[in-house]
Amino acid sequence: MEDLRSAFTVISFATFIGIVWWAWRPAYKAQAERAMNDALMDDDRDSRVAANLRGEQK
Repeated sequence: MEDLRSAFTVISFATFIGIVWWAWRPAYKAQAERAMNDALMDDDRDSRVAANLRGEQK
């Protein structure tokens, strides 16, 4: 049972390292910044829509 737990830990850690490498690779930087900006713009747009639906003005 200990061998199974150890194997699962090693596989999980390797998966984590793979995801970190994938997310921080230089070729992905422009794509990540675009996604981040899209997410930030969506939040602003959603809050303005919600405020308009409630009748609030900024």
